[in-house]
Amino acid sequence: MSGAGALLQNTGAFIVVLGLMIFFHEFGHFITAKAFGMRVFIFSFGFGRRLLGFKWGETDLRVSLIPLGGYVKLEGELDDAISEDTSARGDGKDFTSRPRWQRFIVYLAGPAMNAVLTIAVLTVLYMNGFQVEGSLYDRPIIGSVEAGSPAAAAGLRPGDEIVAIDGKPVTTWESTEYAVMLRPDTALNLRLRRDGQELEVPVRSTSTSSDKVGTIGVHPLVRVGQVLPGKPAQAAGLRENDAILAIDGKPVRSFNEIPLIIGGAAGKTLTLTIWRDGKVLEVAVAPRDDGEGPRIGIGPRYVLQKFGFSQAVHEATRWTWGMTKLTFETLQRLLTAQISPKTMMGPLQIAKASGDAARVGPGPLFYLVAVISLQIGIMNLFPLPPLDGGHLAILLFEGLLRRDFSVTVKAWIMNAGAMALFLLLGLVVYFDLSKTSLLSKYLP
Repeated sequence: MSGAGALLQNTGAFIVVLGLMIFFHEFGHFITAKAFGMRVFIFSFGFGRRLLGFKWGETDLRVSLIPLGGYVKLEGELDDAISEDTSARGDGKDFTSRPRWQRFIVYLAGPAMNAVLTIAVLTVLYMNGFQVEGSLYDRPIIGSVEAGSPAAAAGLRPGDEIVAIDGKPVTTWESTEYAVMLRPDTALNLRLRRDGQELEVPVRSTSTSSDKVGTIGVHPLVRVGQVLPGKPAQAAGLRENDAILAIDGKPVRSFNEIPLIIGGAAGKTLTLTIWRDGKVLEVAVAPRDDGEGPRIGIGPRYVLQKFGFSQAVHEATRWTWGMTKLTFETLQRLLTAQISPKTMMGPLQIAKASGDAARVGPGPLFYLVAVISLQIGIMNLFPLPPLDGGHLAILLFEGLLRRDFSVTVKAWIMNAGAMALFLLLGLVVYFDLSKTSLLSKYLP
């Protein structure tokens, strides 16, 4: 695909992803305000000039020109410029005249709807079934150890299984990687299972120079998911679920490295170090060129995640709760400078990820919708006006003081919060630009 075509697809996918998430967020505010009998002037999909729509009672349901999310306009909000005197009607439908608990729920409904969207999308994906890289759900058995890494210094070796980190059990490589990534430059206590016995091994993590993400220098088993009939791998005795530890003594860290190593073999017989059912074997394989370069006839291992409705809801809810806890932990480490803000995705990175997912298929694209929708919902709970969390914080303080802040005080709070939010967004965009190949060399 040409650069222009990729850019257009990235942009289109970005609009779909961001539009869905913000639309559902605003729908949460809209539907709860309607349920409480509040006057809603506008519920718009998109921003800018009104293109089309219809009236539902007093609400203008519209589609607007710029399709990046949407907004809700309630009578009596601080920025309501449609009705200057909300008390003139005398019917109590304006936002500020309603009890604080109702206003609290209206503000909370937006982030809650993001969580509902995440669970709903994941439930559908789990019911339809989608494939993920097998190593993510594999037991955390070490496949390779980087030379000179903290793991190598601590004596970790291929075949060791990580059972727990700092006393917290880990059952998959996904949970293991997250536990290490969020603890850069930290002393960790690993419980390992080796040759049927468990032992405690202290390891001090290090961090990458740019993103400040923790690592100890270990990688999962690179398993074979497919052995093609009549190819050299089958003739050599390779089986599905075998793990390739090394090729000619060179450790293999991901399946993507295998074609590169084999492609440079040029007819040479290779020695594959295999991990099979806890045993290490060596297998000699001679790549064969079938017109597309040297090949041995193997494919990567993927796991199909597919459940019935009730189990799909359970798995989606479990994943959402786990990711919520992980996100709050990540935020805490960002605020305490334990990890770098460069790990955050800005609009450019979201657009690129959306385009990449769209090119693979609808499953990965909607999985990305689920992931980012949850992040947007959580970020909106941050106690910084004009985010929903800022409004919730104001309501909580007003409740404690048993009186409302004046319009002037609220305006100062909103302006200060908006300035801080713009600075934060500017920082995210800056780090976003620093990751692009075009601008990274010009930005510090």
